[in-house]
Amino acid sequence: MAPIRRNKNRSHQNQQGLVVPDWQPELKLRDHPDPDHVPEDYSDVVNPETDVLAPETYQDMERRLPPQLLRATRHEKLLIMRGIIRNHLPAPAKGIMPLHPKLYTMNPAAFFLPSFLRAIRGNTAESFMDIIHEVIAPSVYAFPMLRPVFCEMLMDEVENFLKWAHINKQKIMMPNTLDKHGSGVAISEIGMQGMLDELMKKFISPLSTVLFPGVGGGSLDSQHSFVVSYSGADSGLVQKYAGMHMEGGHVVLNVCLGKQFTGGEMHFCGRRCANHMNSETHAEERVEYSHVRGQALLFHGNHRHYVHPTTTGFRANMTIWCKSSFYEEMMKSRKNFHWCRKCLSKENI
Repeated sequence: MAPIRRNKNRSHQNQQGLVVPDWQPELKLRDHPDPDHVPEDYSDVVNPETDVLAPETYQDMERRLPPQLLRATRHEKLLIMRGIIRNHLPAPAKGIMPLHPKLYTMNPAAFFLPSFLRAIRGNTAESFMDIIHEVIAPSVYAFPMLRPVFCEMLMDEVENFLKWAHINKQKIMMPNTLDKHGSGVAISEIGMQGMLDELMKKFISPLSTVLFPGVGGGSLDSQHSFVVSYSGADSGLVQKYAGMHMEGGHVVLNVCLGKQFTGGEMHFCGRRCANHMNSETHAEERVEYSHVRGQALLFHGNHRHYVHPTTTGFRANMTIWCKSSFYEEMMKSRKNFHWCRKCLSKENI
């Protein structure tokens, strides 16, 4: 087979006369796979020792290629898909073999509980409220979300990445500025940015559009995701570094991944704008929540809270900060916010 050569037009004509664009950063997979397309078998050309993804994952990617590329040769499609993967994997993740390649491609049936999927597919306020087990506090909602197997795989993947980084002396970006003594990693460093972008777009955004319309919930366009874990031996350090704070997103998803633990409760202290972060907390604003594995908290990012120490066992949580650039710009011109109790107090009106 003649090699593919790049040219100034960033495309080439293959032996069948089909014009095939070379991979480029703007080339993306479709949101939905072509159900009628039969993909190639990549088991003989994908080396499980060196390749980032499994042969089955390449088949799923092929079904999502733009229609004009589905008739390209197997070799050409493989080169294009690997180019797309390189564009979504940060430099450190390129040298590590994933333990669970399935995590890197969105698979709703494998990741989410059936009740959560039914609610998302219903896409109505009624279907969303059906799964919300508890309204912990104003703009703090709890509901079952993740399958136990997904929680296990994600914790395994994070542990595998941290071990690899330690052995290879790779510097890891701190997932946030608060949990300096927790063991954590930004999920984008592992190479899951694309999967998490899809999670925000298709599964968090529908909920936040209904539950958080006044704080950018209907226009989320970026996310920062990380996993942080604690053991009982770290309890004193956790209390020191996870005092009262607000999150870095307009809408925040926090899901407990496990495992067995005591402590680690979240204590909510009321919503405040940045100017009133340290204002007093009223007794009726204080609410405590105990984590449950696979259960999600979806809450307003300006809801102040702190975390109690994990006293025994091991606890890991995945947090996704979701932001709206549109709402971010709107906030710059505002001085008072209807959800901030201090802004609404008499001395600030």
